[in-house]
Amino acid sequence: MKKFAFAVTAASGAAAVIANHEAEASTQHTVQSGDSLWSISEQYGVSVDEIKQNNNLDNNMVFPGQVIEIGGSDQDSSSNNSSQTSGGSTHTVQSGESLNVIASNYGVSVDELMSANNLNGYLIHPGQSLTIPNGTGTGGSGGSGNGATQTPNTGSSSASDANLYDWGQCTWHVFNRRAETGKPISTYWWNADHWASNAAADGYTVNNTPTAGSIMQNYEGPIGHVAYVEQVNPDGSILISEMNYNTPPGTVDYRTIPASQASSYNYIH
Repeated sequence: MKKFAFAVTAASGAAAVIANHEAEASTQHTVQSGDSLWSISEQYGVSVDEIKQNNNLDNNMVFPGQVIEIGGSDQDSSSNNSSQTSGGSTHTVQSGESLNVIASNYGVSVDELMSANNLNGYLIHPGQSLTIPNGTGTGGSGGSGNGATQTPNTGSSSASDANLYDWGQCTWHVFNRRAETGKPISTYWWNADHWASNAAADGYTVNNTPTAGSIMQNYEGPIGHVAYVEQVNPDGSILISEMNYNTPPGTVDYRTIPASQASSYNYIH
């Protein structure tokens, strides 16, 4: 009986090891505010280099909302090969790509892409693996249904294909982000401190409620400031991307605005 019990215990232990290995191979971690590659590696008992290799990261920067694969290098490799050779069910984000670009390439809408990947904002990063839903090809632009649905009046917004804002400024960045997500804006709203009034005149909704894809606007400094709302977090805080605020012109920066301050800004939808 003792030998039998030992055999059962040994078999159970082996099964547990196998099950644990399989669980580790498919572990995903969603980056939280304050996370770093080092803290994530410590949490899961893996090396920073292993995480970078499995996620095709060429630096140590991670962002809130980013999905990190922990372990499972063989699975990652097969997924990447599948996406590269057959354009199957996954896509590895490349530098310069946006959700709108990826959705258009696969004939799905941005809404479908966000739903399939549980995204609550438009922020994606190089090396991130996205699930491509079996779309019906209904949306090349992929911009419908995201955020507010009001469309601008004709006139000043009709020439919005060209970004005429000063290169590297906050206005230049926000214009580009809206274009990338399929929701272009006017190139004639002038300095940031005029954006709320000019947007309202063009038929956009302007209020104090942030949504993913909306434009945050304030009157800080001599000519105001605008930023792009990448996502609204469950606690009410918001993640924004911007230029020329804490960084030099042309450099994108990310900042989290606490929930207690979020409602004090204007938002253009």
